[in-house]
Amino acid sequence: MEARLVLWLKLVSTGHITGGLLLPFLMLTGLGESYVAQLHQVFWGGSPETMEAAAFISWIVALFGPTVSAWGVLMFYLVCAGERRSELWPWTALMLSVLAWAPLDIGISLLVPFWPHVYLDVFMVGVIVMPAWLLRRKV
Repeated sequence: MEARLVLWLKLVSTGHITGGLLLPFLMLTGLGESYVAQLHQVFWGGSPETMEAAAFISWIVALFGPTVSAWGVLMFYLVCAGERRSELWPWTALMLSVLAWAPLDIGISLLVPFWPHVYLDVFMVGVIVMPAWLLRRKV
């Protein structure tokens, strides 16, 4: 079971790396139009979209991609460290990093409200924190 949890977390971190690297290309080539439309609806109330607003949304979301990718790299190395060592710190660091991010991200998304982010955030908390907690308890 331990090996499967480690593999799962490596796959999740690899997904972050890949998704983060692809996000700028998706947003800046127009493949993220549906997402841009959702953001536009929430922030501009569905009024006719200006080219400037669409360009800004695509740009700001594209900038977020490298952050997601960097988080994935750090997560991957924490998982590798936790796999190699019988110490609590890698799993604790992984859980604390999620807990530093998730409550604020979910709270801000609820204030707007932008439900796709809330659902994604809650899902990601579950797929990261639960395996890390179980692996932490094995040490």
